[in-house]
Amino acid sequence: MFPLPFIKSKHRPLVPPRVSARRAQSGTVPLPPSGAVRAPQQQTVTGNLFTTTLDGQDFTWMGANRADFYRYLRDHVPIISAAIWSWVHLCATPQSYMLEGSQSEKERAVKILADLEARVLENPLIRRDGIKQLTEQFFLELFTVGSFAGEIIPLADGTGIEYFHTIDPDLIQWERDGRWRAFIEDDRGKRTYLSPERFFFAALGADITHPNGIEPLASVPFVAQIQEAMLSDMARSARNAGTPRLQVRIRPPQPFTHENDKEYQARINHYFDDTVSQFSRLEADDNLFTWDDVEVTIIGGDQNRNFTWRLNREQVIEDVVTGLRLFPWVLGRSHGTTKNWVEAQFNLLMQIVDSVQTLGASLGNYLRNTELRMKGLSVTSEHVFAPNQDPFLLTRMQSRAVEFDTIDKKVQRGYISKDDGARELGYPAAFKS
Repeated sequence: MFPLPFIKSKHRPLVPPRVSARRAQSGTVPLPPSGAVRAPQQQTVTGNLFTTTLDGQDFTWMGANRADFYRYLRDHVPIISAAIWSWVHLCATPQSYMLEGSQSEKERAVKILADLEARVLENPLIRRDGIKQLTEQFFLELFTVGSFAGEIIPLADGTGIEYFHTIDPDLIQWERDGRWRAFIEDDRGKRTYLSPERFFFAALGADITHPNGIEPLASVPFVAQIQEAMLSDMARSARNAGTPRLQVRIRPPQPFTHENDKEYQARINHYFDDTVSQFSRLEADDNLFTWDDVEVTIIGGDQNRNFTWRLNREQVIEDVVTGLRLFPWVLGRSHGTTKNWVEAQFNLLMQIVDSVQTLGASLGNYLRNTELRMKGLSVTSEHVFAPNQDPFLLTRMQSRAVEFDTIDKKVQRGYISKDDGARELGYPAAFKS
């Protein structure tokens, strides 16, 4: 056994699972000292930007608790929930791993990694492969808040991983001292720098100035606030604007000659009451007969108004879909695109999925290879995601067959050599029998 030097016995998580009460409730977060860079969600924010109800309590987004707000949007706004759910399951395809090394060590590694799968989760009640479950949590957090973080908690004797402790990425801050260094600051201002051997961090779109990456929902809070206000307004006005109603307008008759004002008033009131009584007693198979001084119109439920509501809400949905880098058809919404255009969008989507899956693979590789090193094995593991099903597979195979026939004809007629033809097909050289 050769435990890694960074592992000590009786380790406990350095980071609590939730953000501190001070940071979660405070509307103003102090800026870091010179040389340190905080994530955008930790900058000074004043004023309430969004207030709603969460689990029976008022939820206020102040800018300091952006991760909680993004999770709220994911759980309560249907279009955002559907978009994130689509990304998670596009990326979390069936998973496996490959081993490289001697056959004897491979056989030992399979048993060691099976034991790791059984204990790696924080929640021991989840009955499924641990790293697969962690990978789904990884993608869910990645597409919700833009990053994922956690630390290894070793066994007491330092000979393996006890479990993987997830961390709220909001707690992690960065500073540049030659290289970037990550740290966590407690309520008393004490900094704990994160060791690369124990800690894992991944982010979407990290650039040269922001290692914390981008937040996929950064543009959505404003849009979601509009949508919530719009739906509330529609519900409040449904009794008048959304429900068609009859308006009966009665034109008063002309006064008679020598009829005084009191008599005229009594006569037209009696006529009005008789007309109202006829309408109130009108059955489904009855007809109404009046002079041409009664006009009936429909108010409310205006189709043009409903179209305007629908158009505005569609725009909000389009903004969410675009902000999350998806295409409408992924969420079951069709905009009449052609088959060729959808195929091009599918290819682009799969390229993005392949790129993001490499981040998920890095988590599986980190956990398995660290466990194998702590057990003293030199064998290495490679996490593998199965490709998504290709709806255009038949078309691609037909295209490949045409390409093969064309190149084969050029070889047979002497236009190119066999080796040139093999290279056009993607092989290094022609097979030598």
